[in-house]
Formats: sequence, C-alpha cells, structure tokens
Amino acid sequence: MAEYVNNASLWNLIIGRWRQLIMLAAVATLLSIVFSSPFIIEPRYRSNAVLYPANIIPMGTETPTEQMMQVLESDQIRDSIVKDFDLFTVYRMDHADDGAKSAMVRKYKSLVSVRKTEYESVVVEVEDPDPVRARDMVNAIIHYFNRKTKLMQKEKSIEVVEILSREVVEKRHEMDSMEAVLTTLRTDYGLLDYGLQTEYATERYLDVITTPSRKSSAKEIEPLLAALKEKGGEFVALNEHLWRTRGKYNDLKEQLERARFDVDKQLTYSNIITHPEVADRKSYPIRWLIVLASVIGTLLMAVVVISVIENIRSSVFSK
Repeated sequence: MAEYVNNASLWNLIIGRWRQLIMLAAVATLLSIVFSSPFIIEPRYRSNAVLYPANIIPMGTETPTEQMMQVLESDQIRDSIVKDFDLFTVYRMDHADDGAKSAMVRKYKSLVSVRKTEYESVVVEVEDPDPVRARDMVNAIIHYFNRKTKLMQKEKSIEVVEILSREVVEKRHEMDSMEAVLTTLRTDYGLLDYGLQTEYATERYLDVITTPSRKSSAKEIEPLLAALKEKGGEFVALNEHLWRTRGKYNDLKEQLERARFDVDKQLTYSNIITHPEVADRKSYPIRWLIVLASVIGTLLMAVVVISVIENIRSSVFSK
C-alpha cells in the first residue's frame, strides 16, 4: 500500500511539474544536439573487410587464422600504415612530443581493430574522419599483410632449401663412396650380381663334384667361390644400403624442388570475402542515441531533485 502511495505521489509530482520537465527535456535536446554536432565531436566513418587465410604454412600450434591475426596486429604493419597515411598529421600529433609514439599506438588501436569471427574468418575494421581514407587503410593493411606473410614464408622456405641442399650433397657423397667400393669389388673380385653368381657357382660346383670326369674343371670356379665367400656379404650389404640411400636421395631432391618452388612462387595469403567500401554514413557519434540518453538522464535527474525538494518542504511544513 505504501509503495502504491509513493508511486502515486511520484506520478502526481511529475504531472504537477510537467511544464518544467518539458522545458528541461527541450533544453537537454538542444544542448545534446549542439554538443554532438561535427563542430564539437569529429565524426568518424567505418570501413571493414572480411578475410580468410590462404596458402599459409603452419608455424607452431597456431591455426592459420591465429597466424593471420598475429601478422595483421604486428608493429611493422602498424608503423607502415602510420607512415603511409601520415597519421601523426591527421590526428594532430607532434613526433617530437614525449610519448608521441605511445600515444599514436593507443590512437591506432582505438581506431583499427582485428577480430576473429566464429567462422574462423578475420574482420579488419578501421574508423577515420575521412571515409575514403578509412577504406584505403583497410586495403593497405591487407596489402602489407600479404607482403609480410610472403616474406616470412620465403625466409622459411629459404631455410628449408639450405637444409635440404646440404642433405642432398651429403647423400650424394655417401652414394659416391658406396659406388666406388662396389666398383672395386666388381673390378677386383668380379662380383656383378650376388644372387645370379651364387646360383651359377653353386650349380657348376655341384655339377663338377658329381661328375668324376669333370673334377679337373673345379679350379675354374674356385676364384668366383672365393670372391663370393670373402666379399659377398659386403657386396650385398653395400647394394642394399645403396638402394635405400638412393631412395632417400630421390625423396630429398623432390622436397628440394618443392622448397625452391616455394621460394619463387607468387601467391596471395588472404581471400577477401567482403571488400572494404567507402562509408556513406558516419559510425560515430550516434547523435540520436546521445540525444535520447541526454534527455532521459536529464528527466530522471530532474525528477529525483524535485522529489528531494518536495520531501524537504513537506518535512519543514509538517513541523
């Protein structure tokens, strides 16, 4: 019941002072319109682009989208944008002032944002007093991202090329060394094909020892048998090792060719889903919201002040 009485009193208070409240609302509206005008608050225009990463070589455990965001937020891209668009002049800052660089970094971060969406795309957004410059800054950020990523990928590919080149040379030397030993075994011991020669020597030896009239011919195959016995195991091991080494060598050469291609290839590293455009409406300030908040705030404050005054009066008169 008390709450009903209080609400009724408050309503009666508002009805009784409606003229004053309307005047206050009108004044608040006028003042908020003036103070939110372009003469007081510089308007800003927003331009944005939606990107997907492409052709990015994974580094560590980060996803391509996370890698894209790291590069887009790098100080190199920021400094390039500040220099290209002369943002110190645009935002009326002096290079010579103490803390000018820190102030520019804060200003840049307040006007340029990079965020990831739920679909693993990246939104690059720029706000600026000039809508054309806002659009151009977004395009410049994308350009510098592609250039920076290309340089990073190229540096990594060059390192891979250097490593693979050394491994290819080492495998080539290893193969040459084994080929030299095998050539010696072929020349000095007559070993050409261990399997075929072993089969041939075994058949001839069995044929000779089982045919009494041909036992004198056993001396013809004794050098081959001796060579197979002395160097056969080494010959087989070297052939098998050479075969495996040659396979690794061929694999390394293919990897080296791909790495060299990566060094020279010309790619873009972002797929632009939504291209930046020149905004035809400002994004800040939102004047109607400022006016509405000002009017509501003024009316609420006025009602509170009037209520307090009326309560004080009631207390005084009741005494």
